[in-house]
Amino acid sequence: MQYDLVFEGGGAKGVVFVGALEAFEAAGHTFGRLIGTSAGAITATLLAVGYTSKEMLPKLEETRDGKPVFTTFMGKPPDVSIDEVRDGEIRKLLHYLNLPLVPDFIEEKVDDRLALSLANHQQFRHLYSFVEQGGWFSAQAFVNWLQNQLDAGTHNGKPRRYSQMTMHQFYESTNTDLTLTGADITDNRLLIFNYKTAPDLPVVWAVRMSMSVPLLWQEVIWQKEWGLYQGKSLENHAVVDGGLLSNFPIELLLSNEPQVTALMGAKHNEQVLGLLIDEDAIVPHAPPSREEPVMAILGRLHTVKRIRGLIDTATMARDKMVIEAFKDLVVRLPAKGYGTTEFGMSDERREALINGGRQAMKAYLERPISKSLDLPNLEEAYRQADRIAIDIVTR
Repeated sequence: MQYDLVFEGGGAKGVVFVGALEAFEAAGHTFGRLIGTSAGAITATLLAVGYTSKEMLPKLEETRDGKPVFTTFMGKPPDVSIDEVRDGEIRKLLHYLNLPLVPDFIEEKVDDRLALSLANHQQFRHLYSFVEQGGWFSAQAFVNWLQNQLDAGTHNGKPRRYSQMTMHQFYESTNTDLTLTGADITDNRLLIFNYKTAPDLPVVWAVRMSMSVPLLWQEVIWQKEWGLYQGKSLENHAVVDGGLLSNFPIELLLSNEPQVTALMGAKHNEQVLGLLIDEDAIVPHAPPSREEPVMAILGRLHTVKRIRGLIDTATMARDKMVIEAFKDLVVRLPAKGYGTTEFGMSDERREALINGGRQAMKAYLERPISKSLDLPNLEEAYRQADRIAIDIVTR
């Protein structure tokens, strides 16, 4: 049976998708349209270029210098130039902190040197990146990794060569309706990236924007050469993880409204399945975490916790309403006790998470199907999904 699939965001917890897909494939199912947010965007993109769960598994086991390759995704911010520093907020702050008895032309040079030193200092560059670019880490290593995956191996008997493609070229080559989400924090709206909405956007940068967890990774600035979004310029707009506004936009696959299907692709079947990362569901036989201290500290910062709490409150209300209304179309994958930034999880914890996803999907597919439908409530749920979906695609 063919399903349209939606993958929720969840950072390192997205490892659970590999186990779920293994059970999905073993049952003989295939996919149609795909939507991914954050970690789900990575999974959906790899599926679109023909990766199976069997091919994905070795990717999770890759190491570099004895550490899981995913830990390199939290990279050191690169050096910045004097021109970049002069445009920054810290440099502006130093300008307003006037030094008495120091001539302005001398003070300007001192401020330049001080700001540049802070930006490129080993101990302060992360803080500078956090303040100026919205994230503690650089994700360039992730971009490099994804490009390698999109050009590795074969698909349909031909070498994969997708890393330099735009969304439109990607669709033409894969014939897959792939949609990824991002949050435009300049315009405060959810963006849906596919070959219709953003045809000239490089697929790698669509994924990079979608996985850019706020505060963790540097925000992405939309480049002029990426073209228009739904006919409008987003040049210089800052874009981050789509989960900031909706982490599970299953309504985009449920809606039959012409305004929605015009952008999401036609519904070729009525089967929709959402893969939800459930942080309240226990992962059987999971050993204790050994989270890296720097990430544990960052996660405990009161300011970070406050902002993440506001984000979760804002996104969960809308997502939860749709999830509850269509709970029979959602498979809950266990991830309790796993961290969004736990990229260095042990082999034992990773295998437990994968197996948890495998068993959850298997149980979902084998569950007895309810024959009693509450039609009035179901019809109202679809109307509500239509309203939310239309709001997303028309903003």
